[in-house]
Amino acid sequence: MNSWSGSGRRPRIMASSLSLPQNTITDILSRLPVKSLTRFKSVSKNWADLTSAPAFIAAHLRRSSTDPSLLIRRYHSQSGWDYGIWLITNPTLSYATQLLRIPLEESLPLFPKIVGSVDGLVCLDISPCYASDFAMWNSGTKQIKRLPLPLITSSRDNPIWMVFHGFGFDSFNNDYKLVRIVSFRGNDASPFLRVEVYSLREAVWKEIEERFELALLCGGQDGVVVDGSLNWAAIGLQGFADRKVVISFDMGREVFKTIPLPPVTRYGNVKVVSYMGLLAVAVYPLVFAANGNNMNRFEFWVQGDCEDGMKRWSNMVVVENFSKSLVPVGTWGDRELVFKHVGVRDRENQSSLFLFDPVDHTTKRLPVDFVDICFQGFSYVESLVSVS
Repeated sequence: MNSWSGSGRRPRIMASSLSLPQNTITDILSRLPVKSLTRFKSVSKNWADLTSAPAFIAAHLRRSSTDPSLLIRRYHSQSGWDYGIWLITNPTLSYATQLLRIPLEESLPLFPKIVGSVDGLVCLDISPCYASDFAMWNSGTKQIKRLPLPLITSSRDNPIWMVFHGFGFDSFNNDYKLVRIVSFRGNDASPFLRVEVYSLREAVWKEIEERFELALLCGGQDGVVVDGSLNWAAIGLQGFADRKVVISFDMGREVFKTIPLPPVTRYGNVKVVSYMGLLAVAVYPLVFAANGNNMNRFEFWVQGDCEDGMKRWSNMVVVENFSKSLVPVGTWGDRELVFKHVGVRDRENQSSLFLFDPVDHTTKRLPVDFVDICFQGFSYVESLVSVS
């Protein structure tokens, strides 16, 4: 029923006319974008409490996870100009691009690097070197939190050589974890490793005794989340010599294991990705190869479960005479590969993005062009998950 508070004034809707079952309200709100839900928090304390409840946050995340976007960090490889983090929504249909602003950006010495994107949380490396300063960011809720500094540091007597990291969700402990693998140069020229893990739930770093041996991690990569583990490509040593492997870290048990890769990976570059919830690798030509040992094709391998309970690699895609100008950079929606194509236009390097479906081998070009640009690519979903 409409009632009037005075002659000529707008009608006020009585609360009783809007009463709906709580389950119906919850279902309706769980379908709305984060921006709308954030505004609605100021409408009603009951709605604010509802949308902050863990059960509602989980329900909203389940819905938004079916419609992922593509998060891209773009930057110029030499000068550092023309950088930014872009969100490409609905990549397979209408396409919309949005430049995202990081609240901490103005006070940072360098533009942040993306460590990982999970459940709407984006972990950022905001340090000038050695991956020594991090922030947790939810671009949907506009929340950002600077994390405590890591425990493992570089010193004059014991300088850090390289740092590898990864960010993912530990479903066993219901926790988001940041893993930092620090490599020091040993006296015998072999690296010495130390590993630490940050727990978002406990808000602390801890160094763990767990190590991995018989492998050297390949530079320039971030850990890829697959079924509760973080995974990095590595070069095998000793028993795994002359072949490449994946170093996998179980976030629940906090232990490492070594996974041998198919023999073909020794002749090409390897990009570790997640595909349909399974560990997968894209193998593609090297730009430069010693002794001419280089493959001229693209192969896509997926590790699946067999009837005997063992995990084995199966070759899903082979493309002969594959161009060196095509580089796999990740997956979108866990089902399509994202490729960067580097060409030359008007005497300038011109990069473009493609989606490739390994099942039907179809490709789709994304309407986003970058001039002389390097970038990272991640799947991204909106969520209400708190950075705390």
